Amino acid sequence: MSPRSKQDNEIIKQKRREQIIRHALEIFAKRGYHRTSVSDIARAAGISKGLMYNYFESKEDLLITVLEYVMQQAMDMIFNSIAEKSESLSPRELMAFGIERFFEVMQAQAGMWKLSMSLGMQVADMPKVHRVFVQMYHMTFQQIEQMLRAADVPDASVKARIIAAQLDGIAMHYFVMGDNYDLSAVKKAFIHELVS
Repeated sequence: MSPRSKQDNEIIKQKRREQIIRHALEIFAKRGYHRTSVSDIARAAGISKGLMYNYFESKEDLLITVLEYVMQQAMDMIFNSIAEKSESLSPRELMAFGIERFFEVMQAQAGMWKLSMSLGMQVADMPKVHRVFVQMYHMTFQQIEQMLRAADVPDASVKARIIAAQLDGIAMHYFVMGDNYDLSAVKKAFIHELVS
């Protein structure tokens, strides 16, 4: 058997890194960041704690990677879908579609949303994590603002921030209240108010 090439080693390393990220997301989402140890993640990923540090400098570094990974995934799922529909829908229909897509992704990636919400209030003492959240919000504001401008909505920049805050609030209520929250009715009313 011939030794592995540098390329083979890189592929193995990348797969292991992705495996760690997936397990970290799952455990962070279940237990929260502060109640999760590097040992917990290493055990779930089937590697030693020491080996974890070959992939990530610290638990915070891993958290940042997890957040960037899942936030980018969510943004891509939402905004790529919107881009695909941009030619076939009017600006207001596109906004309604975007809101529908937001809720679909939110429900499909419940663990990530719960983790993000719980961390959102704690990032003041984690400057690197705070920067990830600020960057994510800026990207969200820009995307929403773009849709609002296309629909000739006045004060699109401010309105984009209000819509983002409303979406965060709806998501928080949904995750806190669970089955006691009529997401379908809230979503319908929110979309109607937004596009009318």
